[in-house]
Amino acid sequence: MSIKFKKIRWKNFLSTGNNWTEIDLASNRATLIVGENGAGKSTMLDALSFALFGKAHRNIKKDQLINTINEKGAEIEVEFDVSKHSFKVIRGIKPTKFEIWQNGTMINQSSSARDYQKYLEQSILKLNHKSFHQIVVLGSSSFIPFMQLPQGQRREVIEDLLDIQIFSRMNSILKEHLSTLKDEIKDIDYNVDLVKEKIQLQQKYIRDITEMNDGQIRKMGNEIA
Repeated sequence: MSIKFKKIRWKNFLSTGNNWTEIDLASNRATLIVGENGAGKSTMLDALSFALFGKAHRNIKKDQLINTINEKGAEIEVEFDVSKHSFKVIRGIKPTKFEIWQNGTMINQSSSARDYQKYLEQSILKLNHKSFHQIVVLGSSSFIPFMQLPQGQRREVIEDLLDIQIFSRMNSILKEHLSTLKDEIKDIDYNVDLVKEKIQLQQKYIRDITEMNDGQIRKMGNEIA
């Protein structure tokens, strides 16, 4: 599976105003973008990352991504192909907007935004935000060498590369099952303690009754004697 980006455009995003800034990525097999510092090269990466994952490429908070003059209407659109399907992702801030279009038809938004994002990452892109940085965007400002990543993130990158996320899902299911079993064990232990307490009460009652009966038998024996 490969992702072929075709177009990205944005407005009211970071330092750009209300007019659309559009970059065509499909006119040639490769696109080289050059410019001086502050010309907006990193803004394009931030826009691409935010459109796909809801997070900028750089460490910028969401409310800081809106143009400080207009303070609303930030919108980013990215078009790309995966296999034989064409996709378009639209994401906006003030108002909030998140749409995924496949072959000209918007994918159902009945689920929550988190599930909608999970569908985009797991079923379409086959990449999460961390893998996107490690595999697609190799910016020196945010790139972390693979071996310096935490163990869990290294596993995610490898699974994205080899498309074997099934193992993480199996691990997640096993953890949930283990948690359920631990809860059941706690309930069983609690019930066992209750039964033990009942047994102790019954044993005490039997001892008391036995002592009482023995006392009565001795008394009656004395009277008979």
